[in-house]
Amino acid sequence: LLRLRDPDSGALLVNGRDARHLRRTEWQRLVSYVPQTSQVIWGTVRDNIRFHRQWITDDQVVAAARDAHIHDDILTWPEGYDTVIGQRASAVSGGQRQRICLARALADRPQVLVLDEPTSALDVRSEELVQESLQHVKKETITVLVAHRLSTLAVCDRIVVMVDGRVSAIGSHTDLMEESDFFREVHEITQR
Repeated sequence: LLRLRDPDSGALLVNGRDARHLRRTEWQRLVSYVPQTSQVIWGTVRDNIRFHRQWITDDQVVAAARDAHIHDDILTWPEGYDTVIGQRASAVSGGQRQRICLARALADRPQVLVLDEPTSALDVRSEELVQESLQHVKKETITVLVAHRLSTLAVCDRIVVMVDGRVSAIGSHTDLMEESDFFREVHEITQR
């Protein structure tokens, strides 16, 4: 989906067209990625959300922060959007850093959003805020979540269960509870 590699077989189709026929720069403007480990750069909060994309306006930065449920936190910081943060700066918590990275991904209004374990290292409140963001974003953006925690998948309309590197089942949470022994077992474990 990120087009870091081309498929060994088959094709990734975008509206019926092979994605390899799209320019990478065009694709990169359509797709955003939030990695499992949130990374911020040494710079202002605004710089971190804009992330070397000078065409993104301050209004877009603020709108993305609102979508990522980090705007209100930013307003409480000493310099607001001009507060300097970085990997070693203690200005932001892990949950805030993850939501800044989510805002970064949303700032250019992608058509596809890919998130790798977006809530795996978050406290309950931060996870709830990320879930609210994803619930809102999925209305206008194709959202692909990679997750082991079933609570993260609560926003998903369709879930693909992978077992030993292969697709084991596809369906809604309700469908999978009925049809997938693996999914049901994982659900029961997480309920304990």
